[in-house]
Amino acid sequence: MPVSQERHPILLQPDAALLVVVDMQEPFLRNVWQRERVVHNVGLLIRGCGVLGVPVVATLQYAHRMGGVVPEVSSALPARCNPVDKVCFSCAGSSEFMGRLDRAGRRQVILCGVETHICICQTALDLIASGYQVHVVADAVSSRTELNWKLGLRRMEQGGVLVASSEGVLYELMVKAGTPEFKQIVALVKEPLPAAQA
Repeated sequence: MPVSQERHPILLQPDAALLVVVDMQEPFLRNVWQRERVVHNVGLLIRGCGVLGVPVVATLQYAHRMGGVVPEVSSALPARCNPVDKVCFSCAGSSEFMGRLDRAGRRQVILCGVETHICICQTALDLIASGYQVHVVADAVSSRTELNWKLGLRRMEQGGVLVASSEGVLYELMVKAGTPEFKQIVALVKEPLPAAQA
């Protein structure tokens, strides 16, 4: 049964969405709350978006000092995904980043990465102000403390950002079961979290 155009406008669509992976670098991840959970779910989103044909844009914060994307995440990134290096906290403050979004021509932005209350929050609110529909993936973002994670999510919600889960995002993008993509996504979703964060 084909999907009608009457679906709720906040539901993600594979031809309208783009995944943004923010600052998954060791100095930021080293002390974040539930690191294993974040790394696992960011990888899940990247691989799932690859199956579904959803583009991925990654960023780095001051790569000269803070290094590149951690290996657990960089190994999942598409081969041609060269991260945008920035110094501003909000990705939207980078003209290179905004240029990539503009060229992609997609108005639904899915955010994951770190830190929730700083770069994720500022990016999300700036993108809302620029006319994008922004979805933040609560179980694929984090901060150094659980409190800052919670406050960052609350602040984004107050600004009109939509909060989702990794699994929820992938199932929205899939739309239906019974496809080759469905089988691949289900296999990815069933991969267990590291024992320490399960």
